[in-house]
Amino acid sequence: MSLIIKKQTAFYLILFFALNSFARYSRTDDFTQVNGLPSNCVNYIFEDSRGLIWLATDVGLCEFNGHEIRFRKELDRLQGEKVTCLAEDVNGNLLITATGVGICEFDGEKLKVLGGFKDNSQAEMQTVSAFGKTIVVGASNGVFVRENDGELFNYSLVNGSNRLDVSRISLSSRSLIIFPKLEQGSYSFDLKGIYKREFKKKNVLEVNRKYNGSLRIGDQIILKREKENFKCDVLNCLSNNDELFVLLRYFKDDIESRTLVSVKDGFCKDIQEERGLRSVFVQSIFKHKHTNDIWLGTKNHGLIRLKQSIFSIFSVESKMPEVGTVADFISLTDGSIVLAGSNGVARIKDEKIQSFLTIKDFEKLPSLAKKQYVIINDIEIDRDIIWVATNHGFFTINSNTFQLSYKGISKALNFILLSNNKLFYYDGRNFVTSDLGFNSRKQIYKTVSGRQQVEITNMIEFDSKVWVSTDNQGIFRFDKDKVYKFGRNNCGIHNVVNDMLILPDSSIIAGGNNGILYKLKSEGNQLVIKDSLDNSDGLEGITIHGFQYLQDGSIWCGTNLGVHRFEYESWHPDSVVKYRFWNAPKDVVFRGEESLIDKYGCIWVHSNHSLMKIKASDFDADKTSYQPSLFGVKIRQDRWKSKKSEVNKWTKIPNNPIYLNYNENNVSFHFGMFYCHNLENVKYRCRLLGLDKNWSDWTRSNEVIFSNLRGGDYVFELEGRKLSSGQVLKYSIDIILDTAWWKTTWFGLILSFILCLLVYYSIKLYKRRIRFEEKKRTKQYNRVIGLKIKALQYQLDPHFIFNSLNAIQSYILEEEEDKALEYLSDFSMVLRNNINNANKNMISLNEELAYLKIYLKLEQMRFEDKFSFQINIDKNINNHDVQIPPMLIQPFLEHAIKYGISKLKEKGKLVIRFVLEKDGYLKCEIIDNGLVNRQIDINNSVSDLIKGNSLQITCDRMKLLNKVLTNGRTYSYKINEIIDSKSNFSGVITEIGFPKLK
Repeated sequence: MSLIIKKQTAFYLILFFALNSFARYSRTDDFTQVNGLPSNCVNYIFEDSRGLIWLATDVGLCEFNGHEIRFRKELDRLQGEKVTCLAEDVNGNLLITATGVGICEFDGEKLKVLGGFKDNSQAEMQTVSAFGKTIVVGASNGVFVRENDGELFNYSLVNGSNRLDVSRISLSSRSLIIFPKLEQGSYSFDLKGIYKREFKKKNVLEVNRKYNGSLRIGDQIILKREKENFKCDVLNCLSNNDELFVLLRYFKDDIESRTLVSVKDGFCKDIQEERGLRSVFVQSIFKHKHTNDIWLGTKNHGLIRLKQSIFSIFSVESKMPEVGTVADFISLTDGSIVLAGSNGVARIKDEKIQSFLTIKDFEKLPSLAKKQYVIINDIEIDRDIIWVATNHGFFTINSNTFQLSYKGISKALNFILLSNNKLFYYDGRNFVTSDLGFNSRKQIYKTVSGRQQVEITNMIEFDSKVWVSTDNQGIFRFDKDKVYKFGRNNCGIHNVVNDMLILPDSSIIAGGNNGILYKLKSEGNQLVIKDSLDNSDGLEGITIHGFQYLQDGSIWCGTNLGVHRFEYESWHPDSVVKYRFWNAPKDVVFRGEESLIDKYGCIWVHSNHSLMKIKASDFDADKTSYQPSLFGVKIRQDRWKSKKSEVNKWTKIPNNPIYLNYNENNVSFHFGMFYCHNLENVKYRCRLLGLDKNWSDWTRSNEVIFSNLRGGDYVFELEGRKLSSGQVLKYSIDIILDTAWWKTTWFGLILSFILCLLVYYSIKLYKRRIRFEEKKRTKQYNRVIGLKIKALQYQLDPHFIFNSLNAIQSYILEEEEDKALEYLSDFSMVLRNNINNANKNMISLNEELAYLKIYLKLEQMRFEDKFSFQINIDKNINNHDVQIPPMLIQPFLEHAIKYGISKLKEKGKLVIRFVLEKDGYLKCEIIDNGLVNRQIDINNSVSDLIKGNSLQITCDRMKLLNKVLTNGRTYSYKINEIIDSKSNFSGVITEIGFPKLK
């Protein structure tokens, strides 16, 4: 590559970076085609009664919400056309003038081109204005007025205006001011007519000079600027925060020029010169009624916002180059600032140098005559004496006379003046204390060896202790002869501490390069972290510098992303940083190396632009109610196809409430703040009442998604917090989500009823089936049991028959025919009963008693009347109703006769008694006076008293009967001796239990 090409390349690179630097360091906000503006030529800016801002450009009409350009499909007819002006009639419709189209009316939904110009339908419409119910249109050949409010298409030419080529119509007090093209001066129009405005005497407005006169639209003034005088027309005036912005036009060589000036506190400034906008042709100025921002509509430069800031920059490099690079600065009681720079020490006030000591003044002192250079490192003030630390020792300056003197040869990089009239300083290796006369000098701590140094960021004396923050070794505390060091290892803070502040309550505020602001407390020999603030609390940025505590209880700190303010007294674990300021000029870096508070409560910060002044008293100037709102709704990430009645036709914002179909339950909300120019400085949180009561976390995201919502009523609540104002503004809208018919309450009730019926009948059917199966099993079981019982009954018959036949045989052998016949007769009756009862599970007690009487009679005959018997029945027993198993008592009678009575020498006695208990349990008691030792257990079927006779069969039969019982009582049997008090024995009692059958 040749040298010429290299030089050209270098030149273009330098030019490119220079242009980029200019754009970056511009003190205005530009909005051009790069940002979505359809044209860089903005002819007019208009705010309607709904708060919507419209931009009339050379290629159409668009809507502007402060940070985004929007286009309306309904206005496609105007796209590509030059739109010159807008107005609003009494009905809220927009009136639009467009070159080549004419005057149009827009009602929010439809655009209609109006005709009806009687005198000249070919007039080129330039401007439109609403004067009450009267609509005035300025055209290339005069002024037209809509005469009748009810006839939209009837415009007539105003007499005497046919020669006017109207450029602009502005409203001023009770009249309209008409400005013609290429003609100096203006005309007034009211209901009486139109006439030329004349000014006998013109006020003089001089840039950078005092001005006490008045300024109104249509006035003519003389503008003095740069040794030139211009006769100007006042096109527009806007008042903003006690500052009057005035747009002027003047003609030079028949070419119209414009300039924007402001008057504040009676002082005139050239805004375009101050903001670097000298070459910009301003076509319109506009102030937003809510935000108070000033916007400029320009020719070929787009839309420009003039930033209002609480920050003011005092560039020492440009205004006071003789001071050099600032090393440190202090504030004096008279409000002046003393700067210590690379070239000397200067006292400034009202941005002017009052006194200045150069480095040569330091070097030419007799004590430093042989020294070649002096470097100023630090300055402090003690009453009226300013102490200066240099590489060759300490100097003092009288703050009143600015007289310089040399105090002692002791190098110092940083120092403070202690309350005991001593100096505490760091010389690069050691921390040293000394009296002010340098008669005594004491090294109290050696930091490092070699060339490594401790980088001091701040020194503070508090409670007779000296605290030193460093950017590489944490925090030191000097307490008399003891030194304590705190850092990452022993207290958890970052070793890089950019600044430190001790508050009146002894709390220590410290911050470094990790984005955390610490609140510390000294407890004995420990430094304890009490709380902290970080990004989650609203503290934006990584590097934290420059703390100041104001008398109002607020703490200010700067980071690489802004200046923050918060109330210290309200600092608790859930505290957040309410205020963050982003409205400083773009070229300001908030990394302040030094900061102080002057007598007026202003904070001065040494930044990349030398000095930045913050008017802390104006921190709450941003009281604009940036209203959060819902911008759009999407269903499953598709645009919500809403009804027209559900969306405002002007703002396109959903009306309250929002109605959604049951299948639109996956919904996302897009929200934001209208006309908020620093969206990155806004955080949102939201919640959907009816789904969740808790708020979401604060975030910059402006969209939220809710999925699988159930039908019902919801309330979407949104809170927006702009950190530059600390305001938390709220928005809410009702959401009514239809419930699918299969999810409604009535459908659920019907379905539940049907399910209950199905369950009921299913259970009923199941129970019926269970009962049927149970009955079937019970029937089969009872049949089996019955067969077993019958088999046992049949086993009784042969035994009884065998005994009876033996008795009959005995009577026959003994030739006792009568007894044999009687016995045989009774025996036949017993057999007949057995046969009749063989197939019966139960018989009545009456039938059983008849059988037992015949049986006992037979036994009496068999044993030759060796015993007598008696049967007793309780009165409450109905013999016919009580049912018992047949032949269950007979084996026990047989047992009593065979093993008890038959072995007696005397006559035996047998008593049978039936007792009915309250629960229906029937008890049969058999009492005899036979032999004892006949106790048996019904469950012990192998007993010698049971085995081999009918009682064993009865025991088995009872077991089978108990298996089919369900009422808890069972068939039972027991034999006990009866003890008489006189004879010690009276007999044996046998108890048989019969449970009541259901």
